Amino acid sequence: MANKSRNVAIIGLGTFGVSVARELTRMGDNVLGIDDDPARVTMICDEIKSSVQVDATDDKALSQCSLETYDAVLVSIGENTEASILAAMNVMELGCRQVWVKAQTETQRKILKAIGVHHIVLPEQRFGRHVAQIIHNPHLEDFMSLGDGQYVVMVEVPSSLAGKLLADFKFEKDHNISCMGVYADSVFSGPAEFKDALKENDKIILFGTRSQLRKFSEAK
Repeated sequence: MANKSRNVAIIGLGTFGVSVARELTRMGDNVLGIDDDPARVTMICDEIKSSVQVDATDDKALSQCSLETYDAVLVSIGENTEASILAAMNVMELGCRQVWVKAQTETQRKILKAIGVHHIVLPEQRFGRHVAQIIHNPHLEDFMSLGDGQYVVMVEVPSSLAGKLLADFKFEKDHNISCMGVYADSVFSGPAEFKDALKENDKIILFGTRSQLRKFSEAK
């Protein structure tokens, strides 16, 4: 069964807000974009369900948007920390079900947490950590942290491993990691299903600790 579409409002149509709005729309959600800059409202109006020019720091104006009826609201105001915090407070006072707020700094995160915001995103910090992990391990294509030092990573098969079988690698015995499957020719196969020889640029999905995964990558 397809996932039910959600109604999401995004306050602040800068680079981050627009990126989230477009992706939510692509996934079938109904997005309301809000910004006090008419140019930004006009720019995105044909790409999402609706967009309005509203100053989110004005509680009376914001109340006209009926945000309390939305499944989630994201406050994505850029460098104006005061406006971001005030908008977040206004959204919370409206009784919105789920409030997400983008923070620029650790100090802003602490303030948002103090006023009761539970979902706080620091996109630059998170992306910076993501890039650092990939720079640290050049064989890594992408990864997801599961907490407690455990990671799921995607490793691209280099030319040196082309032609080998998954069975040639004793992942758990020799490396203390697990193979979750292979992406080959845009098709995912579990390790028990994948019987073909690996090809250059196929992608192996692995699970383990950062140090174990890096040891495997460097040993290839």
